[in-house]
Amino acid sequence: MKHATFPSLFSALALLVAPVLLAQSGPMPPPPLMQFVREEVKPGHGAAHAATESAWTRALVKGKATDHYIGMSSLTGPSEAWFLMGYANYADWEAKQHEVEQNPALKKEVEAISQKDGEHLTGVRTFLGTYRKDLSYGPPVEIGKMRYLRTRVFRVKPGQNKAFEEGVKVALAAYEKSQLPGSFAFYEVSAGMGSPSFVALRPLKSLKEIDALDAADKAVAEALGEEGRKTMQKVFSETVNDVENQIFAFNPKLSFPAPGLVASDPGFWTPKPEKKEPEK
Repeated sequence: MKHATFPSLFSALALLVAPVLLAQSGPMPPPPLMQFVREEVKPGHGAAHAATESAWTRALVKGKATDHYIGMSSLTGPSEAWFLMGYANYADWEAKQHEVEQNPALKKEVEAISQKDGEHLTGVRTFLGTYRKDLSYGPPVEIGKMRYLRTRVFRVKPGQNKAFEEGVKVALAAYEKSQLPGSFAFYEVSAGMGSPSFVALRPLKSLKEIDALDAADKAVAEALGEEGRKTMQKVFSETVNDVENQIFAFNPKLSFPAPGLVASDPGFWTPKPEKKEPEK
């Protein structure tokens, strides 16, 4: 449950695999409810921050916690660590918020680690999102085999969310027609950010997939046609305030992965401890 149990320190925590699927590997649908945590890491504190996060994971394993999450580090933009955690519904999310509270020994250890973690951060923001299947694209993916996540945060003008959604659906039709490679999941922010806002998540096995996406732009444009392109430009210019594009790398040192996730690629998600240099 990471930061979620300590509102005085950080407020709530983040997601990626619905509880009913925790024991499974293979392709899985996106969870119905997602919580995101954005930690702003102080410049030069990346390694120290990763060390406290690893200590956090060890404490959760020892305490037999079940609130698993994926952590990732920013490759673009400001120095950030994002944490993603998935839930079946709000009742499931609520239940997980109490998990550490019901384990006094784990609570004490996590509180101590959270204080150390705070020394490496300049700020934290959390928000919840609900999965929008009608705005998403492509088949389920095996997230444990992915290495990167491309995120796009759309901040939509007040009262324009329905028009924005219609614009996304026009784009989806062009993606289908042109057979755009890959998949992405769309989440509508329900709390923690100015509304209406949406987050699109595209998992990637390799960054070279972005080259393929760039090359596919021509096929998408052809599928839209001249009128479709004009409609898309008009819709998004009239409905969107701004778009934030980021690329992140999944980081096992920042993660508390579920068994199914680990089973997809044990070598990546359970790295061997680094050897300490002998003292001279």
